[in-house]
Amino acid sequence: MHFLIENVPQFDNQFQFRLMNNAKESILVSRLFTSKEICHMAISATRRAGVEVDNYPIWDLPGNIRFNLFVARDCLLIGAIRYKTIEERDQAIQTVANGIAQATTRDQTFDLPLAA
Repeated sequence: MHFLIENVPQFDNQFQFRLMNNAKESILVSRLFTSKEICHMAISATRRAGVEVDNYPIWDLPGNIRFNLFVARDCLLIGAIRYKTIEERDQAIQTVANGIAQATTRDQTFDLPLAA
């Protein structure tokens, strides 16, 4: 499990991060951030909030069984995977909660050239 920081060119090169599993699938996706430093601070907050299973709101709608993660009052990470069963989703939450604090960070951003 790791965090992946990336540029989002279609939104003025803002930054976002994803929590990825070992199969390189996105588990959770952040909102957009204006700087990489703010993105890193949000990852730190996510590591702290992610160890508490109570911070994961769940969806049990038919065809839409998933979970999100509340990091702070105004910060929510959106679940990127739809699970087939509630049990599968609950196991995924426990797996994330157990490993998120030790998740490494990979920076996939690119440096924009300065205007001459």
